Amino acid sequence: MPKQNHFFSFLNYLVIFLLTTQYCFAQVPGYKSFKLGEANSSNKIFTLFKNKQGYIFTGCNDGLYKFDGKQFKKIEVLNSSVTDTVTAIFQDANGQIWTGYQSGNIAVMINGKLEYIHPEEGTPQKGITAFAQDSQGNIWLGTRGEGIYYFREKRMYLLNEENGLSDLNIHALAVSGNGDIIAATDNGINICTVKGTSKKITVITPQQGLPDYIVTSIIDANNDQFWVGLQDKGICLYDHHTQKITQPSAINNWNKGQVNNLLYSNGNVCIATQDSGLINFNVTQNKLFAVNALNNQQKSITSILEDNEGNIWLVADNKTLIRTAGNSLALFPLYNKPLFETIHTILADHENNLWVGSDMAVIKYTFHDPGFNSKKYSIAGLDVKTDITSLYQDKFHNIWIGTMGKGIFLLNAVTGENRQLKEVFPSGSYSILSITGNGNTICAAGLEGALVFELTDENSSIKNTYSFTSYNNIENIGSTYIYNAFKDSRQRIWFATDGKGLTMLQDEKFTHYDDKNGIKDNHIYSITEDQQGRIWFSTSNAGIYSFDGKTFTNYTLRDGLSNLAVSSIKTDRQGNIVVVHPSGLDIIHPQTGNISYINGAQGIIDVNTDMGAICSDSSGNIFIATQNGILKYTALPDIQPMPVTIIETVQLFLNDIDTNAMRYFKYDENNFTFNFNGLYYSNSDNIFYQYKLEGLDSTWQLTTDDSKSFPKLPSGKYVFRVRSSLNKNFRNTSTASFAFEIAKPFWRTWWFITIVTFISGGLLYWYIRTREGRVKHVERLRQEKIEFQFQVLRNQVNPHFLFNSFNTLISTIEENPAVAVQYVEQLSDFFRNIVTYRDKDMISLEEEIGLLQTYFYLQQKRYGNYLQLQIDLTGYDEKEMFIPPLTLQLLMENAIKHNAVSKEALLNVQLNTRNGYLVVSNNINLKTNSETGTGMGLQNIINRYAMLTDKKVIVNKTNEYFMVSLPILKQS
Repeated sequence: MPKQNHFFSFLNYLVIFLLTTQYCFAQVPGYKSFKLGEANSSNKIFTLFKNKQGYIFTGCNDGLYKFDGKQFKKIEVLNSSVTDTVTAIFQDANGQIWTGYQSGNIAVMINGKLEYIHPEEGTPQKGITAFAQDSQGNIWLGTRGEGIYYFREKRMYLLNEENGLSDLNIHALAVSGNGDIIAATDNGINICTVKGTSKKITVITPQQGLPDYIVTSIIDANNDQFWVGLQDKGICLYDHHTQKITQPSAINNWNKGQVNNLLYSNGNVCIATQDSGLINFNVTQNKLFAVNALNNQQKSITSILEDNEGNIWLVADNKTLIRTAGNSLALFPLYNKPLFETIHTILADHENNLWVGSDMAVIKYTFHDPGFNSKKYSIAGLDVKTDITSLYQDKFHNIWIGTMGKGIFLLNAVTGENRQLKEVFPSGSYSILSITGNGNTICAAGLEGALVFELTDENSSIKNTYSFTSYNNIENIGSTYIYNAFKDSRQRIWFATDGKGLTMLQDEKFTHYDDKNGIKDNHIYSITEDQQGRIWFSTSNAGIYSFDGKTFTNYTLRDGLSNLAVSSIKTDRQGNIVVVHPSGLDIIHPQTGNISYINGAQGIIDVNTDMGAICSDSSGNIFIATQNGILKYTALPDIQPMPVTIIETVQLFLNDIDTNAMRYFKYDENNFTFNFNGLYYSNSDNIFYQYKLEGLDSTWQLTTDDSKSFPKLPSGKYVFRVRSSLNKNFRNTSTASFAFEIAKPFWRTWWFITIVTFISGGLLYWYIRTREGRVKHVERLRQEKIEFQFQVLRNQVNPHFLFNSFNTLISTIEENPAVAVQYVEQLSDFFRNIVTYRDKDMISLEEEIGLLQTYFYLQQKRYGNYLQLQIDLTGYDEKEMFIPPLTLQLLMENAIKHNAVSKEALLNVQLNTRNGYLVVSNNINLKTNSETGTGMGLQNIINRYAMLTDKKVIVNKTNEYFMVSLPILKQS
């Protein structure tokens, strides 16, 4: 592999005769020359091509190169070690690149690499000269000596003399609107029509009006008209509808030699010749202009094309690739540096002559082939200390000259007669900063306010008096220091004041706009109007504003302005706002808000920043004074003013992938690198990018790098997005994207998950069933607790308990009222405690004994001393021991329920501790007619303890005693 190719040289200016509609001697800024390979390389360039994305391709003797704006990259040819010369390049309707070789080989580009095709019939044995594709999708090939081939469904078909072809040497191919192939041959134009198996060839030679037999090139000029390049007779126009040939009169005496290539752009035919360099033919003017390079050795121009930005690329002498700014920029070297230093204003008049203001005079430059004439008009009354600040030509073609300190002078451009305009101030001592106009209205602004003149027919002569209105009232305008007065398309007059903002006059009413309206700087310099009627103005240090009648929109450094020191603004022919500052021009595109630049990258240096040093002609071309001459800027239609964002390659583990075929990746294919480009040849070294990976990032990331890696991405769906800009403002910029998906690992796939789900489901079912049993058990215990609580409450409020309690109370009242009161209080406490403790899981033994004693007191009042309670808790702290509430009360209640209590049968309930248990016991003296119980009370106590401890409740019954041993609980 050869070393990577690089830029060989850069020249600030190429003295090349401009491809322009008006002037034939201008220099072209933005010139760059490139060589492929090392400086002493023998590489030759045989053809140029631009693909749909805008990349420039060069066909060389050692292969195909692609230029991305920064470097040339040689395209690898798969399965071939043979070096072959690329003589033709083409891109089909599907975007695929085809290359033809001097050997007759044909290759297509697949995944960034070339691969030879091998049709069954074989490939031509002669060199490929041209490609084309018809409306049926057939790929056509021109050859150097075998005629024409077309490629259909992987089969090659040949058209030669047997089919009526007039010659086998094919130089160029073009396609008509109906799909006919138009071939340039050594024997006229051949029109090839193929429909199915039917083949028809029509030949146009000098017998049919063609000026020359040998046709070297042919290009589409729209509407089925084609410009045709000839060997000896220049060019002609072929109309495919009528099959007629027309040769412009300017071509009749052609002596520039063989035409090698043609380019049709913006009404101009750029002609690359073998012996005379470049020739430009302006179709509208029917004029030829010589376009010669500074290096007189560069006589042979073999290829030419125009890129998406309007730059024109040339191949000179088969070895040097040249890029120029093309039709968009021209530099007219009209003056030397000393003269430049006296220039403060310029003017393009109605005949497109250029005027400059100099010391005590104005100079008119008139252009002709091959140069220009200059004429100096001395202005009486001026001296070397008087600066000419502004020039304007009125509807009668008289020149208005504004000065500092001497007012306005009028000049008849035909006779040279001039006079000072003393109608304003008889002394003529006033200062003018700018003069603008619209129709009959002329606006002059200066240090003493603004003057608005309305021309009449009498003012065709500068001798007659001019009527005007003076606006110098501070209350109306806000200031007498006016930089600019401007009349817009709605007949409103705008005043740019020094420190008082912007003032608008409409229907005798003044409206002021300043910081109260959001304008950050009230020093206004220059005013213009765009095609949508918006007013634009520049400020001292707050940038540019646009005003749509309601809203002010500000453009600053943050939005992409290069410099806040803006001297002037103008509207170009496409409606863009041209901003002049010390380092060049910023072009604001109002529809998008984007800003492009003309600066040092195009060789523009030392721009004159005086307010009057910019003007426009009748066609909307902009002229700016610079140290090296007057720069002409032409806004071309249908060009790309901003970078085009392209994802060049996507790499997986640093290996290129086919982005058309590969969008889904395994879980371990997760290390991605994206290489991208903001394609912009005019300033390729100053591109900013923003990127984000949707699915991973939610915000845009700023970078100047053209590559980004994402290692170890997790499974998921992603979209990588990237956009480019000439500054850090990415509003409405070009965006490229690549969507892809990283699969889940096998353990996250559906089949694996299904298997695991079934297994897990079985285990889960077993677990649920087991847990369900435990839950039911716990739930049952909880239910029993609730039933116990309910049972206790019901027992205490059942009629028997209440009846017995009330009987006891009645008898006590009769015997001892004081005791009765105490009984009622105990009864009340008993029920209150039941309500208080019944929802608790545990209470202290001290509280439980209190409950028991209250219950015992109530029952003892009924049974007297026949019911006894003995409590012996020696060695235990009742506050540290806990018990489910109402347990002891329930055990005493059961003892009373099942045993007789009388003088003959004492019932003794004992409470003591033994071996870590609280033992409740009573002697057995069963009733003769014992009450029938549910058996739930004791069982509920057992179940409640099961929820609180692993120790069991022990129930023992002998012939004499019934004992219940309760585990001693402590608070956890």
